[in-house]
Amino acid sequence: MHVRRFPALLLVVGLLAFLPAFTNIRLTSLQPVDVALLLLLGFCSAKYLYAGFSFRISADLSGLFKSYVLLLLLLFSLSMLASRLTFYPLEDASFLKRPVIYSLSKLLQFASVVCGFLWATNVFLQQKKILLRALGVYWVTGVFSALYAILCYLALSVSHSLFSSNSFLAGILGAYFFDGVLRARGFFNEGGPFGIYLVSVFVVGFLRRKMTRRSLGFANVAILSLAFVLAASKAGFFAAALLALYAVMSAASFRKKIAYLVFSIAILWGIASWLNFGAQLSGYIYGFQNIDEQVAARGVDMNLVAGRIAALYIVPKMIAAHPITGIGFGNYPLMRNDPHYLGVLPSIRYVEDVPGIGIPGIAAEMGIPATLWLMLLMFIPYWAVRKRASILAIAAIYQPLAHTFAVQLTFFYPWFVSACAFAASVYEPELVRQKAAKSLYYMILRPDFALYRFTPVSDSREAECSTATRLSR
Repeated sequence: MHVRRFPALLLVVGLLAFLPAFTNIRLTSLQPVDVALLLLLGFCSAKYLYAGFSFRISADLSGLFKSYVLLLLLLFSLSMLASRLTFYPLEDASFLKRPVIYSLSKLLQFASVVCGFLWATNVFLQQKKILLRALGVYWVTGVFSALYAILCYLALSVSHSLFSSNSFLAGILGAYFFDGVLRARGFFNEGGPFGIYLVSVFVVGFLRRKMTRRSLGFANVAILSLAFVLAASKAGFFAAALLALYAVMSAASFRKKIAYLVFSIAILWGIASWLNFGAQLSGYIYGFQNIDEQVAARGVDMNLVAGRIAALYIVPKMIAAHPITGIGFGNYPLMRNDPHYLGVLPSIRYVEDVPGIGIPGIAAEMGIPATLWLMLLMFIPYWAVRKRASILAIAAIYQPLAHTFAVQLTFFYPWFVSACAFAASVYEPELVRQKAAKSLYYMILRPDFALYRFTPVSDSREAECSTATRLSR
C-alpha cells in the first residue's frame, strides 16, 4: 500500500511546493496552484463520501480540522446573510463575478486552500521523507524564481524599448517599471508580493537546513538577497525585519543577541535607506491624510483611487457599518463602490480592486469575530512549536505575519510554510515534545492527547498509526 501511494503523494506535494511561485501565470482568473487545490478538494470530498462519511487524520490535526470546518461553515452563513446588501457589480463581469456567486466562488477557493494545508500537514506528519522533498522543491523553485527575476531586471535595464513593444512578453517578464522605477517581481504581478514570497523561501531554506544539515549555499543566498533588494518590497522588508527581530530575541546568549541585532539592523537599515522607503511611506500617509486634495489634483489615478490608499479610506467605513457579520467573504470589489463608503473617491467598476491592507481588509469582509477566530487558528502552529527550535517558531509565525502584510488568504504559499513548520516540530527530540505536550495547545485542541502514544515518527508511518484518529459523522 505504502509503495503504491508514495509516488502519487510525492507528485501532489511537489506540485503544491512548486506552483505557488507562479501567481502571475493564470488560467482565466485561477492560478495553477488554485487548479491543483480544487482538484485536491474534489478528491478529498469524493474519498470522504466513498468511505461512508469518514476518513483518518493525524491526532495532531483533529482539533485544527474541526475548527477550520466550523469556520468555513460560519463564513458560508455570513456570505448568505450578506446577500441582503446592495451590490455594485463590475462592468462586463463574468458569471463567477456576479453578486453572491462571486462570494461563494471565493469561499470555495478558500476552502480548497484550507484543505491543501490540512492534507499536506497530514502527509508530512506521516512521511518525513516527503516533508524533506517538499522543502527541497520549494527552496529550489524560490532560487530559480529569484534568478529569473534578476535576469529579467538586467535585460530590461539594458533594452527597455525592445520588451515593452510586446505586451505578452512584458506581462510574463520577471521585472517591470512602476512610476519610472525598475523592480523585480519574478512570477508575481508586483514586486511587493514577490518580496514576501522570497522571505518565505529564506524561512523554508533555514528550516530545511535544520532538518537535513545541508548548507544553504553562498550562491543561493546571494541570488535570493539580490532579488529581494531589486523587488523593493516594503511589506517584504518589514516582514523580514520582524522575523529577524524574533530570531534575535530567541538567541541563546546575550552576546549572540547583540551580534544578531547589530547585524540585522545594519543590513535592513542599509536596504531601507538605499530604496528610500521613508519617502515612499510618507507618500502613503500624505495621500491618505489629504485624500480630497489628491483626488481633485490627480483624478482617476489608480495608485490613489484603488488599492491601499483607497482601502484605508473605505475599509474603516465597512467595518463600522458591519462589524459583526462583515460584507461577505470576497465581496470587497462588489461593495467598495457604495457611495456611503466612497465619499470623495470616484467609482471604479472596471477593475477588480482588492484592499491590500491585511487584517483590516479581512475584517471588513468576514466581520471582527470571524477574523479573530481565523487569526487564532493561524497562530496555533506557532503556539505548538514556540518552545522548540527558533526556526520552527519563525516558520510557524510567518503565515499570520504574511497575511498581516496583505498576502491574500487564497494565496497558498503562507499555508504551505505553516504546514511544513507544524509537521517538522513532530520530528524534534522526544524530550522537547514531552515538554510541549503540557502546553495550552494540547490542552485545548488535543484533549485526547493522553490516549495516544507520542512516539517518534518513522519515514514510512501510515495514516493508521498510533497517532491517527477516526473522524466520522
